[in-house]
Amino acid sequence: MFTLNDLFDIAIKMEENGRAVYLDALGQAGSKEIKSLVQWMADEENRHKSWFEKQKVELSTDSMDLSIMLPGVIKEMMGNNSLSLDELDFSEITTPVQMLKTFIMFEKDTILFYEFLEAFVESESVKAGLHRIIAEEAAHVDKISAMIQSFEPGGD
Repeated sequence: MFTLNDLFDIAIKMEENGRAVYLDALGQAGSKEIKSLVQWMADEENRHKSWFEKQKVELSTDSMDLSIMLPGVIKEMMGNNSLSLDELDFSEITTPVQMLKTFIMFEKDTILFYEFLEAFVESESVKAGLHRIIAEEAAHVDKISAMIQSFEPGGD
């Protein structure tokens, strides 16, 4: 059986993994601006994780079985490979621009998953919170994109 509760577990895992990656990146970030951005993003991921944990507590324990509706790829996300970042070798990222582009990829993957998750959420208040988190993730993409633009062309 695969339930909405399981989807929230995936969201929590995504936020935990994102935070861990951002905290690891702090040691690789060269400039003060990038360090500040990465720390802010790690804090945001932690806040999002807390929100999902709170919502999960309020979910009905008799959620409908979503196994038939969900593609196999989503089921596999429950493992340790729940983020596209898991497969990256961060030692191969040699410039700030490459690191920032990697973060954009992660944030966009997160947005796509949360938009998918929304289809299974019935509570309007939970949907509103999910919309807020999606907007915040989109703001992360905007901030990272602006940071990339601050580098000279060819900085990657």
